[in-house]
Amino acid sequence: MSFQDFQKAPNRLKLREVGNLLLLIVVVTLVLTALGAANYYLTGILPGGGEFHLLRIAGRSFLFDRIEPYTGYVPARVQEQVYDRAALPEENAYILDIPFHVMILFFPLALFPDVLMARAFWMTLTEIALFAMIFFSYRLLRRSVPNVFRIIIFSLCFVSLYAYLAFLEGSLTILLGLALLAIIFSLRAGTDEITGILIVLSSFLWEIAGPFLLFVILWVIWEKRWRVFFGAVMLIFIFSVISYFIYPGWVLPFWRAAWNSLRLGFGFSAREIFISLWPAYGRIFSWILAAVLMVSLGYEWRAAKDVKSQRFAWAVSLTLAVTPLLGHRLQLDHLVLLSMPLMLLIVVARERWGKLGNVIAVMLLLFFFGIPWLLYFQGVSPITSMSDKELLFLIWPLFTTTGLYWMRWWILRPPRTWIENITQMET
Repeated sequence: MSFQDFQKAPNRLKLREVGNLLLLIVVVTLVLTALGAANYYLTGILPGGGEFHLLRIAGRSFLFDRIEPYTGYVPARVQEQVYDRAALPEENAYILDIPFHVMILFFPLALFPDVLMARAFWMTLTEIALFAMIFFSYRLLRRSVPNVFRIIIFSLCFVSLYAYLAFLEGSLTILLGLALLAIIFSLRAGTDEITGILIVLSSFLWEIAGPFLLFVILWVIWEKRWRVFFGAVMLIFIFSVISYFIYPGWVLPFWRAAWNSLRLGFGFSAREIFISLWPAYGRIFSWILAAVLMVSLGYEWRAAKDVKSQRFAWAVSLTLAVTPLLGHRLQLDHLVLLSMPLMLLIVVARERWGKLGNVIAVMLLLFFFGIPWLLYFQGVSPITSMSDKELLFLIWPLFTTTGLYWMRWWILRPPRTWIENITQMET
């Protein structure tokens, strides 16, 4: 094709389309600028930001001060930044337990000379990531709802207590959630090598992502999609070479720091909560519950052969919902990942009861998004044996898991009974 033929190609952008594209770019730029300015103001008055400071201080210590990031120097600096003192035994010690090959991705935070500007940039990035996570969660569910109701769900997910805590802490959980969704869409698209790359990039925050990644790998083995492992091995090799030249001896200090972080055990554990509630049989109950949940997850993932089916979305939602109940320690901001199973539960509940479903969905929205804020500000009754944070830790996983099983038949199969068919016809 000659240059003249290319100029005459019918698929060139029209003047109006170019104008609309430029207008969109200007609007997006203005919105992001306003969001960044607002976040810059908020970072000057909001406390916390421990995980952000951990990433930035670790990066600056390695790049500029030539100090190994897995030493005690980094946690001490972060504690001074967050608490203005050393951390107490019940507080987060902020020990760096992120593999160095993943840590490299966050080095740009260390290049900001102004800490407030860096935190504002990080907060803006996580807000955009949360919007994308909610958007792609809805696309994954493949359920049709009115636009008004969709906006309500989006808004409430964005302003939930657990999203607020993630923003306040500068948590990596939201970016991790977006990476986990990218794994699912990559599997759907058949780009198995990219799936393997995404699995490697998601190899942090094992507490919340571990069960999901475990069952994804098992599903890949069951379905014999071996190219996933080719992509993972390729990226691991590249990262290993880069890490060797930048920081050859990082593996042993990393494992030592990860063990110290695990030993200190900051956060909440469903097993320990059950033991405090029922000292006699709480431990046995927690182990039985974890075993039953793992077997159930194995069954659901094994049955979900079609990655594009509702059953696969159900298995993903159930995995995220039950992970906090398996007994290992998590933090409250990790629960922001339960936004996706909550969306599935509420949308299906609305479909399930036709016209009455709108009322039920609104009640569920008020419960799931209103009660945590109420507990956060008002606390729990003195007659309960749990603290307010322990109840905040359990309320979303317990009720989301119960709700998902309650709606399981409706999610996985079309309506069966005559009353359900009549209800659907009326709507």
